[in-house]
Amino acid sequence: MRPTVTAKTDLPTVPPALQGVALIDAPTCAAAGGMSVSWWHDAVRAGDAPKPVVRQPRCTRWRLADVVAFWQSFASKGDTQAAERLSAQAKRASAAARVKRKAHAQGAAA
Repeated sequence: MRPTVTAKTDLPTVPPALQGVALIDAPTCAAAGGMSVSWWHDAVRAGDAPKPVVRQPRCTRWRLADVVAFWQSFASKGDTQAAERLSAQAKRASAAARVKRKAHAQGAAA
């Protein structure tokens, strides 16, 4: 009896002899890096992530070795400006919330 797989991260490991030829789908590619499937497809479209080797209707697959190499490269690059972008986004959201609260308070007082 085969084990029940409940999530893409619960998949059994690929034997080392097959890692060079194993094919995986987009949800597995994205899960390997902790990203969403839409993020993965955007990265492929932008040319940042590897192109699929099989592209048939409802069957798009990537080589496991290519995906592993991509995630290793992605991790080694790092994103030094991510914290700055996140901070700027949070400041904009806080400013917008203050404006809304102020408008709401003025409307309730009238």
